[in-house]
Amino acid sequence: MVAMTAVFAILKARPERVGQVQQELLELKRLTREEVGAVGYEVFRGDDGVFLVFEHYVDRSACDAHFATPYVSAFLARVPELLTGEPQVQFATEVSDSNPS
Repeated sequence: MVAMTAVFAILKARPERVGQVQQELLELKRLTREEVGAVGYEVFRGDDGVFLVFEHYVDRSACDAHFATPYVSAFLARVPELLTGEPQVQFATEVSDSNPS
């Protein structure tokens, strides 16, 4: 059985770009939810312009396909103007009884 893949990302928006980053992340959410291998894409807003994004894909291949889309590439290319630094991103594989290691 193929294990699900999750992505956890922390993004810190520049103070003058918080609203724009929020709108762009919501658009990424909309587009991602239309992808074949996407299970979920949630955006949370914390204090001081921090955004937490949780993404869930059927497998790593679907996750890789997501990051290869033109809209994700375009967003990532604009990180220097939108964020205070690079996003902190962690990839994880689902742990289950059928996938113990």
